[in-house]
Amino acid sequence: MRYLFLVIFFSVLMNAQKNQDKKINVKLKNELATIQKDDQVYRELMQPDASQGQKEKVMKEKNLTKEDITDRLWSLMDEQDKVNLEKVEKIIAEYGYPGKSLVGEPENETAWFVIQHSPKINQYMPVIKTAADHKEIPFRLYAMMLDRQLMNDQKEQIYGTQGFSAYDGEKESEPIIWPIKDVENVNKRRKEAGFDNTVENYAKRLYGKNFVFKKYTLDEVLKFGTGQKTEEKSLNIELKKELAQIYNDDQIYRELMQPNIKPERKAEIIKEKNLSKEDMGAGLIKLMNDQDQKNLAKVEKIIEKYGYPGKSMVGEPENNAVWYVIQHSPKIEKYLPLVKKASDEKEIPYRLYAMMLDRKLMYENKEQIYGTQIRSIFTTKDGKTETLSFVWPIKDPDQVNELRKNSGFGKTIEDYAKDMTGIEYKKYTLKEALELQKKK
Repeated sequence: MRYLFLVIFFSVLMNAQKNQDKKINVKLKNELATIQKDDQVYRELMQPDASQGQKEKVMKEKNLTKEDITDRLWSLMDEQDKVNLEKVEKIIAEYGYPGKSLVGEPENETAWFVIQHSPKINQYMPVIKTAADHKEIPFRLYAMMLDRQLMNDQKEQIYGTQGFSAYDGEKESEPIIWPIKDVENVNKRRKEAGFDNTVENYAKRLYGKNFVFKKYTLDEVLKFGTGQKTEEKSLNIELKKELAQIYNDDQIYRELMQPNIKPERKAEIIKEKNLSKEDMGAGLIKLMNDQDQKNLAKVEKIIEKYGYPGKSMVGEPENNAVWYVIQHSPKIEKYLPLVKKASDEKEIPYRLYAMMLDRKLMYENKEQIYGTQIRSIFTTKDGKTETLSFVWPIKDPDQVNELRKNSGFGKTIEDYAKDMTGIEYKKYTLKEALELQKKK
């Protein structure tokens, strides 16, 4: 009888598990797993203990250069966050919050991560609260988002999950934990919410074992400023936003031309720009050129008003935006002295000036210095177009790798040529290159 009971019990248990599994939307679960990976990948690279192997893996997976890793990481993360948010908003519109009963664990936490990293916490807080109340996500996630919302609103947090670096108008302070309402009972609330450590231990996890938790009042902290990463206090935020849009506009059609662009990203751009089949054909170059002209007009007005908008004015990576627009314009010669001055004053990386100088020299049919410019020659033979791509002649090819290293380039000329053209680097003389140009 006991044996029969066990058989029935396990049979019922297995059937219940199967029925539960059937409720899981596997396709949505997989989609959220990818979104979660995309949400974390650039953040992992920012960790001080990120290994070189991990960095190389991400670079290969995301087709990144070393320059992307050093100069564009924040921008890449922001771009990915926007893409993720758009996907999550569509999911929420169709399903409501995709919680544990719909997608299982840990994918039930994915939408929370994306919203937590977005500017739309206030909009989705009720959705997160409902998901937590119905045990679709751990309550501690709601607690963390509530704390972030309160900090953003310059109010005391409840659970002590949010820290920031304060600013006194001149310099950035050591990090602190944002002020907590009823701080004497915070550890009790943390335990009830599902946190496994005290606020004191949590602070050490955030800021190191030697960090000492200090109880700040809201009045004390508000004297420092608003709790944003405060080195940006002196930045021109409106100009920073404008340059971010200009950079996006500069890159978007070029991104479409990349042979390794992902189909979903291609579809997103086509939808965003409302492109037709004709636009995606011969019209793409014209669209890019038209956008370049618009960008140049905007950038020239900015330069006229501010000078070069560098790192101290707009932060990173927006300090590079004007450089991209000029590099893609016919006015390199006019603005090269301005770009040189910006690089000398460390407002932009020196390697950007080096690239623009090389392009100017190539346009003048002169030898370049740093080997950054590739020339493609198109010829027609038997009705077929053939392409020859090569590194434009270099003034001192034997010393170029040393120059590149000293100027901030992460690759040798040989590796750079292989990445850009897919072929071995070949030294051309200026005479040879000019003769090839005549044949095109």
